[in-house]
Amino acid sequence: MPRSLLIAVRFHEGRYHGQGDRVGGEDGWPPSPGRLFQALVAGAARGATFRPEDRRALEWLERLDPPRIAAPAIRRGRAVRRFVPNNDLDSVGGDPARVGEIRVGKQWRPWFFDPEVPVLYVWSIESEAGQAMQVCSIATRLYQLGRGIDMAWASGQVMDEDEAEAALASHPGVLRTPSGKGATATPHPGTLDSLAQRYQRKRDRLTTVIESRKARQLFTQPPKASFANTGYDAPARCLHFELRTAEHNFAPQALASAAPLLLAFRDAAARRLANSIPEKAELFERLIVGRGAGPQDLAQRIRLVPVPSIGTEHTDPSIRRIMVEIPANCPLRLDDLKWAFAGLPACDPQTGESWSGHLVSTDDARMAKRFAGPARAFKSITPLALPGVSRHRQVLQDQKLGSQRDHEERHTAGLVVRALRHAGIRATPADIRVQREPFQRRGTRAKHFAAGSRFSKHALWHVHIRFRELVPGPMVVGDGRFCGLGLMEPVTSGTSYSDVFAFRLDGRRPITAEDRTPLLRHLRRALMALARNETGGVDRLFSGHERDGRPDAARHHAHVFVAADRDAAEEGSITRLVVAAPWAVDRSSKRPPDNQRRFFDEVVRRLTELTAGRLGRFDGLVAEAVQEGDPLLGPSILWTGTARYIATRNLKKRDEAAAFVKEDVIAECRRRSLPAPTDVEVLDVGAGPRGGRPEAMLKLRFATAVRGPVLLGRDSHSGGGLFHAGP
Repeated sequence: MPRSLLIAVRFHEGRYHGQGDRVGGEDGWPPSPGRLFQALVAGAARGATFRPEDRRALEWLERLDPPRIAAPAIRRGRAVRRFVPNNDLDSVGGDPARVGEIRVGKQWRPWFFDPEVPVLYVWSIESEAGQAMQVCSIATRLYQLGRGIDMAWASGQVMDEDEAEAALASHPGVLRTPSGKGATATPHPGTLDSLAQRYQRKRDRLTTVIESRKARQLFTQPPKASFANTGYDAPARCLHFELRTAEHNFAPQALASAAPLLLAFRDAAARRLANSIPEKAELFERLIVGRGAGPQDLAQRIRLVPVPSIGTEHTDPSIRRIMVEIPANCPLRLDDLKWAFAGLPACDPQTGESWSGHLVSTDDARMAKRFAGPARAFKSITPLALPGVSRHRQVLQDQKLGSQRDHEERHTAGLVVRALRHAGIRATPADIRVQREPFQRRGTRAKHFAAGSRFSKHALWHVHIRFRELVPGPMVVGDGRFCGLGLMEPVTSGTSYSDVFAFRLDGRRPITAEDRTPLLRHLRRALMALARNETGGVDRLFSGHERDGRPDAARHHAHVFVAADRDAAEEGSITRLVVAAPWAVDRSSKRPPDNQRRFFDEVVRRLTELTAGRLGRFDGLVAEAVQEGDPLLGPSILWTGTARYIATRNLKKRDEAAAFVKEDVIAECRRRSLPAPTDVEVLDVGAGPRGGRPEAMLKLRFATAVRGPVLLGRDSHSGGGLFHAGP
């Protein structure tokens, strides 16, 4: 029967100073399994030795899968800088009176939590209960966890799996579960030996050597301990409710009533809890209502989210469901909140007038999942309440000129960026559109949401945001995000991923055609840096090499194409950089799976700056998906070269250069599964005195319209043989 090993760690004080751990998104809290393992090793060791039974138990523990962790909710304390002497008295001649000269400032910023609530670590075990019991014995010898001032004690238990599940379920804190690779240190086979080696080498850091009859001391840095890196998932917990009548039918509410409807539910739930548990009334006011909440409480406040019906453009977006989102770090119990909201009647929060319907708890979260994304584009279904818009608008006249309206919208877009940051969304928006009208066919104008809320109609805007990378939902943004405003709907219509991107250069300095090669070399290196995986390797898609270092061995061109493009009016200056997926250029390749297209799309969109040596630095780059109709894509029956075509074969002495290039480009089109050109016009051709590969500027005509991008020839992956649609 499956069993579990549970270690409970309790701190003598409700504070923790350890840093460097990253479990579930919190930098430093809770202590990682790797840090716990080090504390167990320190408690078990007797100097540099272990008892045989302790060593066997620790080696058994490091082979287990990462544990689940339940930890109390925390609040971040203020940073305090303390000045302490470095362990470097020799630098001041060994004089203790000069210790003040080697003091340095070290920052301490504790986490605060309830010391009565333990941190639980739970491993699933199949057998070897004897080893688990020995680990429990070692746990009783633990004396600190974290820094030297983080005094703690621990206890261990071996229990049935059901008992362990009950212990985790009844824990009032946050449960974190392992979820693949990440940044959290966890022990693995070899960790114990690496810790022992580090301890021994740390004792021998200073060695004395004799050189020319003079003694010198050498310092050797001890090796770091070996740990695995595991990801931990601590998502927000959600409660789902439906608005039902007494006859168990849906009781839909108008979309514009989102703010007053949710405010009424919020206040009623807080009153119900305060009346039932009066000693925690102040906590309920802060974390449910938000009254008296400070900046440190934002990450713990619960959020009420309306769940309008969405699907097609004809769907009535009435509110039939409510979601209560409880942050992972919120100290309020899930069952208490479920009891507080269940059965609440819908009413006006100001007049107390009863509306139809009451809240009924449900496990059906299908409609809520439609807001979960992930997506690159989102549009507001309830408008965003933006700070500063009302004050800014007073400066403008009601009847605005075009320039005034443009200025107002650009100012509002800047406030959207600020609202994203306040909501904890770190993704960079590539494009922001703001307007008063809804983006949905059956949506509601922004001004109608002001009634019953504390926001002016001038502060409410509908927003459409496009990001450079995929962003998970649900996304709720703005000052009204705790009361139903600022709900964003993922935009999933249209093509999810793009295969051809262009980066427009700033135009502040001319980039000539002669600079094409070094510029594209830096572009390819930047993309490879963004495509590195956890082990430092780069996929063939961006490197052009197999895993063993050999060049791309695929039958077709299986790595990206980069090119330097120019506008006709710029007289040869490079105005944008192009990155194209291999399957978009080489038609002989098979259509890739969605995960490959997504990987290409995500890596290219992450490129926002490019350092190109002597050519300088290009900041603020935006990956723009190239749309049909662009000269790069066409479609067109006539394609004119903008970069010289280099033949794929060497010119023989008996060959005439122009005829040779015509034959070569026709063969190259066939290799790329393009139709053979009906006419190849050689505008200019050149070849070396000893033959080699001739170069030419070409114009191609096809019998049917061909869709680009068209990149052909020997150096097509580096921008050679680039063609534009049209003459």
